[in-house]
Amino acid sequence: MSDEEIDESGGGGKGKLMVMIIVGLLLLVGIAVGAMMFLGGDETPADGADGPEQTSQLEEEIQNLSQKEEVRLKNPIFTPSKKYTVNLRDGKHFLSIDIAAALEDENALLYLASREPIIDDMIISLLQDMTTEDLRQRGGVEILKQEIFKKINGVFDQEFIENSETKDRMPVKRILITKFVLN
Repeated sequence: MSDEEIDESGGGGKGKLMVMIIVGLLLLVGIAVGAMMFLGGDETPADGADGPEQTSQLEEEIQNLSQKEEVRLKNPIFTPSKKYTVNLRDGKHFLSIDIAAALEDENALLYLASREPIIDDMIISLLQDMTTEDLRQRGGVEILKQEIFKKINGVFDQEFIENSETKDRMPVKRILITKFVLN
């Protein structure tokens, strides 16, 4: 083989590699744009459903939630992650979500475990009442977490609170979404 033949074959390999890299990058950009369009949804409200009052109320709720997220747990105890898959209210989409709760009281964990069917029923009912638009709007998932937070803390009765060491009216400190699939 002459030197010219080696240069031509080496250059051709590099050219093919560059074409493959460019095609791969274009493919990744296309996938990213498609995913953003699919996941981003339509930002405009349907039929004027979200007026300025509802938007400001939503922003206020998001701000309150972000302040509550700053709660730092000293010795967190986590419930096992629980998976829920439901059809959404619009009938065209489903939601699959894994949820866990963070607590600091071991007795509260046992209390929740003994009431798991009640909690499952409450969460499934809440999720089935949601729409795709509810979950895709800015802060929709945070509002869902806050609703779950309220419902689970509502399970604790006065007797448990009075007999607990901490006397904490909200033993569940945070709701954690460990998986979220909206289709």
